[in-house]
Amino acid sequence: MKAPGIRTGKKDEARRKMLELLQSGEYKPGERLPPESELVNVLGCCRSTVREAVGLLVSEGYLSRVRNSGTFVAHSKQHRYTIAAIFPDLCREPNDSYTANILPPMVSAIVAEARLHNVDVILYGCGCDDIDLERENIRSAMERQVDGVIIYYIGEDRNNDALEELYAAGIPLIFLDRYVEKFNPDYVVTDNFGGTSDAVTAIAHSGVKSIYYITSTEQYTSARDRMLGYTAAVNSLGLPCNVVFTHMDLIGNWPYTHMIVDKESAEYMCLRRTIESIKLPAALFSLNPIINAVTNGILEDLKIPKDQIILGHFDSDPPTRSTDMCCFEVDQPFADMGTRAVQIIMDKISGNTERQQIALKPKLTIHNVFSFACAGSEADAFTALARS
Repeated sequence: MKAPGIRTGKKDEARRKMLELLQSGEYKPGERLPPESELVNVLGCCRSTVREAVGLLVSEGYLSRVRNSGTFVAHSKQHRYTIAAIFPDLCREPNDSYTANILPPMVSAIVAEARLHNVDVILYGCGCDDIDLERENIRSAMERQVDGVIIYYIGEDRNNDALEELYAAGIPLIFLDRYVEKFNPDYVVTDNFGGTSDAVTAIAHSGVKSIYYITSTEQYTSARDRMLGYTAAVNSLGLPCNVVFTHMDLIGNWPYTHMIVDKESAEYMCLRRTIESIKLPAALFSLNPIINAVTNGILEDLKIPKDQIILGHFDSDPPTRSTDMCCFEVDQPFADMGTRAVQIIMDKISGNTERQQIALKPKLTIHNVFSFACAGSEADAFTALARS
């Protein structure tokens, strides 16, 4: 089911019309605004939209409210910086691990760091595949004349035109998690290459030589870099390269904590056949918790001995973590990513034009290591490497 979007078009349009009236001198500095009933006709919208638009202009310094007197046109706008943060999937169910474990640390860190700089944050949301709404959000941020944009981008090539408009307007743009290479942009991401490579090296130290990497056919930059990290590691270690591609949408639906898996799909059957043919002991390393959850279900269906498997993925997901199997997670530093993104925006606002491309180190965490059959000195080395 598609997550609902957050649409703000009417409010933004009313704000724009009101700002034009202020800038044209229709309402002069120090003058009291007409009552809402009159502004409804002037702006062509309902009272609640008028109220929201006026509230925005108050927060931006164009208007000021005087208690028991009304709202007045400010004599001079005291500029307060505003950044827009554009994210997918902000409207998922609260018990969805994606909402609980990934987005909130980023968003909270952005808001907290912005507050330290006395900067306002406008938060935009859209569904996980609502590329059109993402484009609307980008353009809405431009209309609001924000001082910078932080985006967790899902638009692939389809929203490049909106991004180009942002760049043309001179608005600093920071990508989180993934980015569009053609722009050679500023970004803050996880060191996906290094994180995957380190995990594969740790697995190899456990004595496992059969390591599979299960990834998505959608090769956005973070997914691509994880796969490259895997292939570089197995090649360096002299191990066979076993990359399995699948498409998440054809396997099952969100949220993955109670995902309905389409076991008749070609994607599912292909993954099942691959797992049936693995050489034990083996490690199955997934791009993300969604693929990992499906993989774990297949292991259970096939009754593959759990003491012969190491199961792992990127991102923490306690609700679906196996309690009776050796498993690992490569946790991304989401809060640090949000903090650094705001810091880069402030650098840009201060005039720093240097390109900033930051890859933060993830953390490898291993659980239930002694559930694995190889629980001697090699397992100790496995655990020690993960802690380093």
